[in-house]
Amino acid sequence: MNLTKLQLNNIKVNLPNAKDLLHGEDTDYNMLFVSVFDHWLSEKECDQIYEKTSHELTERRNKFEGLIKDLYSLTDTYIWRFKRHYRVFVYKPNTLKHLLLNCDIKNQTWQTGKRYDVLLPKLEAIYSEEWDWTNIIWYRKKEKIAPLIDIVKKSGLYILEKKN
Repeated sequence: MNLTKLQLNNIKVNLPNAKDLLHGEDTDYNMLFVSVFDHWLSEKECDQIYEKTSHELTERRNKFEGLIKDLYSLTDTYIWRFKRHYRVFVYKPNTLKHLLLNCDIKNQTWQTGKRYDVLLPKLEAIYSEEWDWTNIIWYRKKEKIAPLIDIVKKSGLYILEKKN
């Protein structure tokens, strides 16, 4: 479904340089990390990344899926894909089921990453899947993402600051 001019303008104004970020280029966005772990893992702890049991794997996936469901309820969500000539095409998922199919969290593992980004223009943020059970919130103003941070904590996931 094509977006209205108002929706396109809202994305352009609230998420400047979003296309650069989606292309993997450097931008002036800040990062917060969303993880199933409550701290950055040390070298000795890294074996925790690998799923041990089907119960643990299901639990991790359910937390991320719950977060996506809450995002969909909280604010307008948009997803994207490449069209010809490497152009970014942004569109609104028709339903929550459409968004969940796009994210494909039921098949997420520690090895998957960069399969989806959810654009959240009202929060001036982009939520992106990454590797090792850790996703990224790209944002410009921390006060704007306060509701998103609350949702993350409610879902049983953790916010980690950038590691120096």
